[in-house]
Amino acid sequence: MTVQRVGASFEGRLTPALEGGIHHRIGESAQSSASTNLIVGVRVSLNLLGDGYIEAIDGRNVAQNVQQQREANVGIVGVIIGAPVLEAAGSTKMQVGRFGWKSQHSSLMSSCADSLRNELGIRNQLYPDEYPTHTPGDSPTPFDNPDAKTHKTELERLVDEIRHTSPPARDANLATSPDAQTGEKLFTQIGCGLCHVPTYKTLPPGTRTNGGTYKIPKFIGNKVIHPYSDFLLHDVGTGDGILQAAKPEFLDQSTANKFRTPPLWGLRFRATHLLHDGDTPSPEQAIKRHGGEATKVRDRYQLLSPEQKEQLLTFLSSL
Repeated sequence: MTVQRVGASFEGRLTPALEGGIHHRIGESAQSSASTNLIVGVRVSLNLLGDGYIEAIDGRNVAQNVQQQREANVGIVGVIIGAPVLEAAGSTKMQVGRFGWKSQHSSLMSSCADSLRNELGIRNQLYPDEYPTHTPGDSPTPFDNPDAKTHKTELERLVDEIRHTSPPARDANLATSPDAQTGEKLFTQIGCGLCHVPTYKTLPPGTRTNGGTYKIPKFIGNKVIHPYSDFLLHDVGTGDGILQAAKPEFLDQSTANKFRTPPLWGLRFRATHLLHDGDTPSPEQAIKRHGGEATKVRDRYQLLSPEQKEQLLTFLSSL
């Protein structure tokens, strides 16, 4: 599914409309609040499978991707985002962002709380505010209170369920085919792997993260995963000027036209509606749409022979 985000531009500064500019299901306040120089962008929903493993990636490994890209000297300069851990009590705890199209969330709890309120219309402990469109005389909009028996909120149950999902598996037969294996080598050779980083190892079991609120469980810790993302922000020529952040105070003007590198695992289950706006019908069209920092890598793809291009696309179809 897709949602709209709305903002406005004034004297070189971009400002999201109310509610982070999102058109959520209980009102259209975003459009009406952005007066002049209206900017409208579309966001397609992201895959959640395996996000518990992404949460368990060491932030230092994400930071290493920045250095490797600079050393490659092909114009790719990823931006690492520091995002607040909203569930951590006391002073604001910052951590490497990795969730959302702007890497605006560093923990699953923060990310899901945002979606619960701003996409499903359910206020919760991390996003408790009433909506600007709410009529004062009406009953309060839904709030995610703990269950009387389990003492858990819907948010806690949702996060727990996502953490228990496995990463999308590859097509084993296709992955071992000669064409897919050759395509994987080409993927690395032309530079796609600089942003779509294939491999990470999750933190050891028992490691405290998310400001000390979460301990990496055994079923997630010390696992080798293949998400194919650097979790950094890049300008690849598709920006729409819409800022996103966990809270307004964390908005960063420099990210207006940058997006997080989307993980490619599970691509074979969703080979249409690609990129941030879902407006790209196939992986090949997604490659061709790359520009900005990715221009040199895209041009290398264009120089491949028809057979080589097909091999690379076969590899992508195996993910």
